Amino acid sequence: MKEISKIKYSAFTLLTLLILGMASFVSRPFAPSQELLVCGDSQVLIVDYLKSKDSIPAVVWRWDAREVKELPEKYRTSYFKSVDDSKSVAGGKQILISSSSGGVALVNRADKKLLFYAHVPNAHSIELLPNNRVVVAGSTAKGGNCVALFNISQPEKVIFRDSLYSGHGVVWDTKRQKLYALGYDQLRQYILQDWNSTSPKLKLEKKWKIPGLSGHDLQLSPDGNALFLTEHDNPWIFNLKTAEFTKLPELAGTANVKSFGKHPQTGQLIFTIPEESWWTYHVKFLNPTRSLAFPGMHVYKARWVENK
Repeated sequence: MKEISKIKYSAFTLLTLLILGMASFVSRPFAPSQELLVCGDSQVLIVDYLKSKDSIPAVVWRWDAREVKELPEKYRTSYFKSVDDSKSVAGGKQILISSSSGGVALVNRADKKLLFYAHVPNAHSIELLPNNRVVVAGSTAKGGNCVALFNISQPEKVIFRDSLYSGHGVVWDTKRQKLYALGYDQLRQYILQDWNSTSPKLKLEKKWKIPGLSGHDLQLSPDGNALFLTEHDNPWIFNLKTAEFTKLPELAGTANVKSFGKHPQTGQLIFTIPEESWWTYHVKFLNPTRSLAFPGMHVYKARWVENK
């Protein structure tokens, strides 16, 4: 009888511990991924925000064009000297990269395999489109001032081009099936045309004059209802339903913001502002306030990593 009692007691104790453990697990708050992309010089970094100590970034991934053997020499030595944008796509599994020196690329995060590369003078932004295509915004340069379309399977071959003075941003809106492009003084909306053919096109559908000059950064808001954009004097929110521009409250009146975005779960703001010429040595945050230092790097933009 004593042995049976011991077995019952042990089973009861084990069951209690399991229930308590499950309750603890259920009540534990969700901890979203808080990784960020930082680009500058010939590099793209992924930094773990939560593991970073004070202002010292915890770098968990690094891509340096100079080390990519699959790239032609001109790309390694010249076209990626000044990386100006990087975005995570495909649920964070792939990274898009552009450089004002003229290079653009798509790479796997896991093994850094090069999936695509091309040359677009003064490239400032790149976006992934349906049917394995990418679009690039080219800024002021001979052969630039454009939005250029490519098949990922055909590196360096432009399949469609539209003029856009000082092209600085391209964003694909999956929900609306629209492409948005930012230039010097206007925001454009394109639709995909003849997309399943061998001669796809981007058809200009709408355009809006932005409330300032020198359009710079363009991102989709986390909820997908607005575009975040910057021009020389202010960061703005463009409501996609009402087509109205409003100043970003947290940074209203802040000039020369190169990039900004909000974390989809925490709402924390990430942004960069030049300290010297066009670059900075810090990535800054608001709500809560923080700054991460990159003393050996000319940082241009920083973005939260997509983790869907």
